[in-house]
Amino acid sequence: MTTKYDKYYPLVKELYRELHQVPELCFALDKTVDIVKRELTSYGIEFTEKYCKGSIVAEVGKGKKCIALRADMDALPIEEKSGLSFSSKRSGVMHACGHDSHTAILLGVAKYLKDIEDSLNIRVRLIFQPSEEGIESGARKMTKAKVLDGVDHIIATHCEPDLPSNEIGVCSGDCMASCVTINLEFLGKSSHATIPEHGIDAIAMANQAYCELKEAVNEESKGRKYIWCVGRFSGGTVHNIICDRCELFITFRFYDKKFAMEMENRAKGICQKVAEKFGGEVKLEWIYGTDAVINDGEIAKTIKEVAKNTGIVVHDIDAKMTSEDFGEFLNCTKGCLFRFGIYDKEAATGNALHTCNFKIHEPAMKSALTTFCEYIMNANSK
Repeated sequence: MTTKYDKYYPLVKELYRELHQVPELCFALDKTVDIVKRELTSYGIEFTEKYCKGSIVAEVGKGKKCIALRADMDALPIEEKSGLSFSSKRSGVMHACGHDSHTAILLGVAKYLKDIEDSLNIRVRLIFQPSEEGIESGARKMTKAKVLDGVDHIIATHCEPDLPSNEIGVCSGDCMASCVTINLEFLGKSSHATIPEHGIDAIAMANQAYCELKEAVNEESKGRKYIWCVGRFSGGTVHNIICDRCELFITFRFYDKKFAMEMENRAKGICQKVAEKFGGEVKLEWIYGTDAVINDGEIAKTIKEVAKNTGIVVHDIDAKMTSEDFGEFLNCTKGCLFRFGIYDKEAATGNALHTCNFKIHEPAMKSALTTFCEYIMNANSK
């Protein structure tokens, strides 16, 4: 696949390697932001940092219609073991989810758009977002600060290890799930195992709640997609003491928020009844994360068409139960997130996201660069 955008690939590759070596977390993206600002300045593009700490927003073009393109910039607290010559220079921090490639691609798009700005009759808003991986969503902070005011719609991309390099995947409708984090704590009373009547067994409470909650979420789902995973079940200290405190850490993923709210009410009732039955107490934290990514069907269709027209292989892909805070943007306007494949057998790329040996096939960035640019050119022609 060769396109007119290929001449921007060397720039994208160089920026990707530079960004990969300086991974940063959440909103503390000083070096990353400096690179983005340096590049935009060199292209002659003005920008603002007003939407939240660690963010950069710029605009290219003119006209009433405005399309936003988004790239996330933060990394993960993982020690890199990829063996790359340009591996992370920061101990314990790594770009293990490909956000460095997303940022480099959007900078390549920015350079192209600035080069042809005189022919643009639409505006393109370039959103460089912090803290997609963080507990506090950067997308949520930026949308609260009105970053999408005046935007008609928004598109984004994410690297995909399950797709071959230089191919893309698009799904219409459900794309990535919403997530709830649940912290559940049962409080009992310790006693010696030989006199259980003097104690209140927190593990017994947690065990009953575990079983009842699992059954309840299955009933409430009514066939809807969900994940209910108890990632931690922890309590007790020694063999012969009745446990007085037991914790459950749960992740709950779904697409239907009404289902989640119904389950929240039912979970509170179940846990309270269990605690009362045993004479103990319960504390339940039900923390809503970002909302589901639900792609607009027409935008998804257009992305597939423009990509195919350049010779890119396009796949219709299934929804995932992983989460992404791009859904925060989609609460404000319609949009679509597409995926670009990074798997290449010879290059030994395509390891799972969020792992210490994750790496992308660098030429794969061409497909995302081309898709973004062709999408804008298609919109500009209408």
